[in-house]
Amino acid sequence: MGLFRGFLAPFRGAIYVARERMWRYLLAPFVLNVALGVTTLVAASRFWRREFAETLASSPVVGWMSVTVMTAIGGVFLFILLQPLLGAIFYDRLAEVVEKRVRGESPKAPFFESVGKALVHGLLKLILYAIAFGVGLALTPFTAGFGSLVGVGLGALFLAYDGFDYPLARRNATFAGKWAYLARNPGLTIGYGLGSYALYLVPLAFLVAPPFAAVGATLAYLETESKGAPRGAGARVGAVPGKAVPEGVGEGVAETHSPIDISAS
Repeated sequence: MGLFRGFLAPFRGAIYVARERMWRYLLAPFVLNVALGVTTLVAASRFWRREFAETLASSPVVGWMSVTVMTAIGGVFLFILLQPLLGAIFYDRLAEVVEKRVRGESPKAPFFESVGKALVHGLLKLILYAIAFGVGLALTPFTAGFGSLVGVGLGALFLAYDGFDYPLARRNATFAGKWAYLARNPGLTIGYGLGSYALYLVPLAFLVAPPFAAVGATLAYLETESKGAPRGAGARVGAVPGKAVPEGVGEGVAETHSPIDISAS
């Protein structure tokens, strides 16, 4: 798909939701995200005001500019960190509905197995998020802000994992299998992560960005899958052009019709 199409995927998700009039699926996540967004911004603001206390005292203009920028970045990062855990059930349901509308069907994993795997993967993901955030904070004082850029880059990567987690989890992908899929699609992964991060940074857009991003990732996954599946053949879910099914991705639903081109979605 490439970097550019990956970047546009979250925005295509927003267009798809609007076109299909799926707003009712966004009501509960919106209320949840308002509460979470306010909490994370307040927490980030308090932290950075303490960190820049000396600058605020000696040079208020520079200090407040620094606090504002770092609060925005830190607040978004904390929001990205926590919102998948709190809103996953809503985004997964939305992504499943989208897949059914596009394909007519959607694979399902056994409930208890799915919940258990989600908890384990969520814990592993939190550990990686904490490492990324710690690296960013540790590098910031010594690299004139470069550590923040590292944190943004890692945050974008984890956004890609969060987005593609929904279609991959329905296909029983392992934790390693999900990362393997992203590694095999670097342009899509980087583009999608940066596009999602850009969407989160639009003022107030972060309140509806998670469901839009989940829909965009689902559409992008289905498009990639359709292009990789033999036309008219029963291809296993997760196949990519010229490659076997990714390790860690289990059997899913089979293609029983011609691949769907959703590039205009």
